Amino acid sequence: STRCAGQISPAQRVERLIHFVSRHAFDVTGLGETLVAAFFRDGLIASPADIFRLRAHRDALIARERMSELVVDKLLAAIEERRTIPLDRFLFALGIRHIGQITARDLARRFVSLDGFRAMIDAGLRVSADTVQALGETDRKFELRRQRALAAAIDTPQVGPEVAEALLDFYAEAHNRVVVDDLAGELTVADVRHETRASEVSGKTVVFTGSLETLSRDEAKAQAEALGARVSGSVSAKTDLVVAGPGAGSKLKKAADLGVRVATEAEWADIVAAAG
Repeated sequence: STRCAGQISPAQRVERLIHFVSRHAFDVTGLGETLVAAFFRDGLIASPADIFRLRAHRDALIARERMSELVVDKLLAAIEERRTIPLDRFLFALGIRHIGQITARDLARRFVSLDGFRAMIDAGLRVSADTVQALGETDRKFELRRQRALAAAIDTPQVGPEVAEALLDFYAEAHNRVVVDDLAGELTVADVRHETRASEVSGKTVVFTGSLETLSRDEAKAQAEALGARVSGSVSAKTDLVVAGPGAGSKLKKAADLGVRVATEAEWADIVAAAG
């Protein structure tokens, strides 16, 4: 079930395009669900790359109902601002099954550049093609061996067989590669280099809960990752620190039950400041 293009319904294609321009993907200001659906319906866009070719349709856009010259030029400018995109956002925007924000980030950090990522994909596809069932090997043993081989080919922390298979299945489809290559031709995909500062939370798992008052949840997550921590959405016995703001509920209670350290937002700010 590939998700970027191919034999899917018009409604699914619109859904993919909406995901593509969403906040954690390309985040194109002014291009929301309604406009995406209308542009698709009217044949202005059919694939992600078409969004970056909308400037060729400026006059047609201005002629549309409720679309003034000012509105259109602001939209086209917002699209142009996204012609350079970090590799992790690029991968997340493709809407590949099981490739959420965290996995896209892990892949981008592991392979750094689009060329590095493509080289891994090509190698992974060769491994997939070359891994065949041996004479006398049970289906179960073959499947387990194949899964291990695919995960080894992706060779990325936190990426297991299910994600590896979904990723390689996506790129095994020729029409998906055409869509991705067409899109990449319109863009500069920036390398992702992850540098962290040593801190008391380096290598530890942090959970944020409740309302943060001095920074957004995304900013807090970025701070934690810059300090070498892993951010989780749920509290477990593996959690090292819970940062709790006003209104923290079940996660705070679970942290108390498990004996997990709890910090206030101010104490979190002190941890960040101490790391320099």
